[in-house]
Amino acid sequence: YLPVSIHSRARVRKMHAAKLKGRHTGLGKRRGAKDARMPTKLIWMRRQRVLRRLLKKYRSQKKIDHRLYHKLYLKARGNEFR
Repeated sequence: YLPVSIHSRARVRKMHAAKLKGRHTGLGKRRGAKDARMPTKLIWMRRQRVLRRLLKKYRSQKKIDHRLYHKLYLKARGNEFR
């Protein structure tokens, strides 16, 4: 029977390195929907965590009191800061 042929990943590595630089990612290369490529829920979660972290920092530094913290916390949850 035939010997096992070589299956090189060199081309794949080269393409991956280019993609890390931002090549081959234009509109014509995109197959998934926008939400599939970068879920809006994930963006939301990241933004919430950043805002909440900031609010906690301000509260601990006594820049805002607990009442203002709570008000801003609810505003962040209500998507008032974009």
